[in-house]
Amino acid sequence: MMNYSESFGYNKICGRLCIELEGRLASALSVGSGEQEETDSDVILDSKGNPFIPGSALAGALRAYTGEIGREKEANQLFGKPKDESPGAESDRQSRIFVYDTKIQNAQMGIRDGVRLGEAKTAEPKSKYEIQIIESNANFKMRLEFIERESQKAQNDLKQLMDEDLRLVWSWVYGFTTGELRLGARSRRGFGRFHIEKVRIKKFDMEEQASYLEWLEWDWENPDAFLPEESIDVTKGAEGQYAKWLTTEGKDGARKFTHCFEVPLDIPYTLLIRTYSTAFKKEDEMPDYGQLTTTGGSAQAALIPGSSIAGAFRNHIAKIIKEIAHLESWEKAQSRLSPFFGTWVKSDGKNDGNGEDIVVSRIIFEETVVNGGGALPIFRNAIDRFTGGTVEGALYQEVPWAGGNVLLKIFLQKGRHKEGTQDSDDIICGLLLWAILDLQAGILPIGGETAVGRGIFSGSGKIGEGILLDGQPLSEQEKEMYLQRAVRWAKETEDERTEG
Repeated sequence: MMNYSESFGYNKICGRLCIELEGRLASALSVGSGEQEETDSDVILDSKGNPFIPGSALAGALRAYTGEIGREKEANQLFGKPKDESPGAESDRQSRIFVYDTKIQNAQMGIRDGVRLGEAKTAEPKSKYEIQIIESNANFKMRLEFIERESQKAQNDLKQLMDEDLRLVWSWVYGFTTGELRLGARSRRGFGRFHIEKVRIKKFDMEEQASYLEWLEWDWENPDAFLPEESIDVTKGAEGQYAKWLTTEGKDGARKFTHCFEVPLDIPYTLLIRTYSTAFKKEDEMPDYGQLTTTGGSAQAALIPGSSIAGAFRNHIAKIIKEIAHLESWEKAQSRLSPFFGTWVKSDGKNDGNGEDIVVSRIIFEETVVNGGGALPIFRNAIDRFTGGTVEGALYQEVPWAGGNVLLKIFLQKGRHKEGTQDSDDIICGLLLWAILDLQAGILPIGGETAVGRGIFSGSGKIGEGILLDGQPLSEQEKEMYLQRAVRWAKETEDERTEG
């Protein structure tokens, strides 16, 4: 009897694994549509005007993360890859996972504006921009469908195949939980973080008639699509699930891929990260500008964007490097920081020097919500320096934030490019400590109107609340070691860095 599977190359489906990840946005999300009707980068919307995450964007992020955690082979086998490295050939491997568009529910849209600042903290020409975002706390459901085929079953039974796929799913859940796996634009500046609350799992054995018939009638949208025992609450006792699925061959797969600084700070005076289009609820007599606040939750709180923190840190560190290394320009100091903070750089003369490469930041600055404090409306007026009188038409209202405290979180990605060594990790830790210690001392302010005393921070006055690195208090000896390593790096010549 003819074996059609062998004769015609059939590779029939023997199982389906359906996964639903439910949760909420832990930070703002920017998934651009390429349109510029509302801002310089509008959020992508469906035909009904609702924001969503395209399946291609989610699939790309999952594949990249799978490779980054050392599972490139599994990524190629799951997401597909040209067998001979030339797309379009008959030997191409087809993806065996369906990644559906992710619907965003209860979404509240917002606008973030920003500007590039120069050495003197003044705006550079034509560098103002606005981006549209989905505010935090919106709900989502990610849906994935794995296909198990006969060729795979020749090596393992169906249960083992599904368990291997589940191992990948839990590694993704772990990545979302730790913030290592993010989606959308500006993910290195606090955007695109997800909080997974429930994991639902449905298995179908396509070689069993009852299971096959169940799949024919099954629908994601049915209230009883997943049985209670097929739903796992990740917010309760998830450590056991991670330990079960992320441990392979005696090695702990749930390892950290980042360092994390945690810095408790107090705001003794006022803070002003300007916003001109959101954060205010008054209908009449809107203030001219005020502190950026969260709008995705029930209670309003001041928000410090990761981009503001990153900009202040990078500018401050560049000035220190310029002095230590006796560099001729601030721009030269900035270029020294490019492998760590990320930037656009020339491609070493390729394409006649006109091409550009992007260097991704190794440092993630989380958005920081201020605990406590409150809005402080202030009226100000410009004064004529000659007459001492007020300037006509120069009365304006601003709403800075007074008081409160924050927990600043900064993540460092390890080993992601040519400078991803332990030594470079020590250098970055030292550079960050330069800024952190000056931030605690009130030397490094963040935000606007720093010339009149806004944006000044101080170290937390509570006993036992010092700088933490990977959850452990940073000793004075460790601080000294990191700081000295950063100084040595700053003093190195170009030749010394090349030889190193």
